[in-house]
Amino acid sequence: MSTPLHTIFSWFETGDFPTETQFKDTFLSFYHKDDLIPMEGIEGFEEIFQLFASAEAFQAHLKDPNAHSEYLALLNAGNLTSAHVNSWKSKLGISNVATIDGSDQLGNAYTKIQVDSFVDALKDADKDLALKIENIRNILLSNDLSLDELQEIVDFIKKNRDDIEALKAIPIGESREDKVKLLLDYNELGSPKNQQEFNKQIYDRVLLISQTPTSAVVQVTGNAVFPNTLETENVIIQARDSVTGKKINVDDYATNQTIEVKMIGDLVNPINILILKVKP
Repeated sequence: MSTPLHTIFSWFETGDFPTETQFKDTFLSFYHKDDLIPMEGIEGFEEIFQLFASAEAFQAHLKDPNAHSEYLALLNAGNLTSAHVNSWKSKLGISNVATIDGSDQLGNAYTKIQVDSFVDALKDADKDLALKIENIRNILLSNDLSLDELQEIVDFIKKNRDDIEALKAIPIGESREDKVKLLLDYNELGSPKNQQEFNKQIYDRVLLISQTPTSAVVQVTGNAVFPNTLETENVIIQARDSVTGKKINVDDYATNQTIEVKMIGDLVNPINILILKVKP
């Protein structure tokens, strides 16, 4: 039992003679360093002690698989929602990471089988496009476009241009053809008097045909009016997408000087206008 300090102080005032009992009570009022201080001797210790978990509770907490599951991710990530996962992806900079199809859910990247299928489809499309381009090329080179034998004549002239030039260079007086009389009248040629004049006029006309363009290509991005370089209204006009090659429907009108095209529907890419000259 401790003695109040003010009582102890009164025992040791100047001139006092403390007794044995007073000395004993004085030292009994303090804890010796060799003695343990009891829990109840520490003010507020009981309340502080209640704030700490027991060893058993702490060990149980460590073994609890759902401890702090409302604030921390579990080892198996079983408590993470889609929002949590997306937040982690965004923070780690892997929002666009590719995932492959699994047994229970679809991924966001194509599998090898799917990619091979796409490649095969593209190869088939490429072959088909190449075939269509070759068909168009053959059509453009075909004699049937002119609907007569004009293309054959032009091809012959181009192939035999050297011989024709040599024929034209022969002086009239040096050829026996100027002595050959024509059996028919050719008023549309200016009534040539002999074979030599007839040959020359035929040559000039065929040469003019060979030098006159029979087709033209113009690229437009919408309704347009442009010069008719073929200088004839007897033309066939085709419109195709410059990227896909798909045929485009247009309204067209041609004169000897100009060609006008009006698009039917919306356009995605520039349009190639093919103009083919035909026999009237």
